[in-house]
Amino acid sequence: MAQPTMMDVMQCQMNEMAAAALLQMEAAVDAELDKVDNMTEDDLSKIRARRIEEMKKRQSEKEDWKSQGHGSMTKVTDQKEFFEACKNSEKVVCIFTRESNRWGQIMKEHLTNLAQRHLEARFIWVDAENAPFLTDKLNIFMMPTIVCVKGNKVHKQHNGLDDIDGTGKYSAGMLEYLLHAYDEMLDESPLYEQEKRDEEEELAELDLDD
Repeated sequence: MAQPTMMDVMQCQMNEMAAAALLQMEAAVDAELDKVDNMTEDDLSKIRARRIEEMKKRQSEKEDWKSQGHGSMTKVTDQKEFFEACKNSEKVVCIFTRESNRWGQIMKEHLTNLAQRHLEARFIWVDAENAPFLTDKLNIFMMPTIVCVKGNKVHKQHNGLDDIDGTGKYSAGMLEYLLHAYDEMLDESPLYEQEKRDEEEELAELDLDD
């Protein structure tokens, strides 16, 4: 019997956490409804003003991130560029691979997709053949390797594909879920959630056909 991957374990844990969270949410919603019933016009005005400020702050953050290279996958050519990227951005997701590595090319495509969706992290990649100092310093011995840098320090590292799916049959959503739920590099995982909904709908259609 195949050993469960980290993704399998994480999914079970998340299911248990989601069930507990639902109960807490129900209680919280009831409490909020009670508050709404007793709100004044002044209370509502303050809430609107606070939300507008939050939206302005979020937009300002996005502009800052874009100016630092967030929003796309960037090739880093030397160690100086790597360290500068890690210094300038709070969260950096870096893939070490080779041009000839098939699995690395697939991962690069997935991460390029995620880079466009998640401005909160910067996505870069390094050609390991041209970066012996970095590969040695970070103890990179399998390709592809994902290195997650948070606060200018290595936060998590995934050597090879075993933490995702050793067969290489994984989606961009599954990678997004790993970076969100386990690595805490992404704020959310909407692509993964959409893939799960699509999968459930397909299974439901198959049941109806039977």
